[in-house]
Amino acid sequence: MSILNSPYGASPRPPRRAVLAGVLGLASGLAVTGATAATAATASPAAAADTQDKWRFCVKCHCMFFRGYPNDGACAAGGGHDADGFDFNLPHDVPETANTQRNWRFCDKCFVMFWYGAPSAGHCPTGDGHRMAGYDFVLRHDVVQIANTQRDWRYCDKCHGLFWNGYADKGACPAGAKHHMAGYDFVLPYL
Repeated sequence: MSILNSPYGASPRPPRRAVLAGVLGLASGLAVTGATAATAATASPAAAADTQDKWRFCVKCHCMFFRGYPNDGACAAGGGHDADGFDFNLPHDVPETANTQRNWRFCDKCFVMFWYGAPSAGHCPTGDGHRMAGYDFVLRHDVVQIANTQRDWRYCDKCHGLFWNGYADKGACPAGAKHHMAGYDFVLPYL
């Protein structure tokens, strides 16, 4: 497995704005025409959308969790989540398309990203189901992995959480044993 496909990442990457500035010619003082700006805006839906960063991979349970609070939530493997890897920057509150899925929500009990579109709220490590709060995240799926994105993020049909399916070990699932993938292959942007 390439280190670039790992949630641990490789060397530090330039900030997203620096990359966009270079692509658009802003760094060299070139003016951007309306047509060029429109083309750049449509190239990546996440670039034009409202986004939230600080979404991280947990090395213990392999779930996507929010690391924007003083504590790290509740991990299915015990204690708080243990963050590593990329800082994912996820679009929210935008229209759903053929290659995106809405209803991905933050659980304010365990801090994981879970799918709120199922009949039940899944299994939360704190007990009962997940409890949604905040934004309605809209995640891209089944598209080509490009620079600053990572594929192999999957829905667990046992706990309803979003987990990374890139390792043989599927991480601790709050519904018991390991996560079980189902559905789309999500390709998520990171900073």
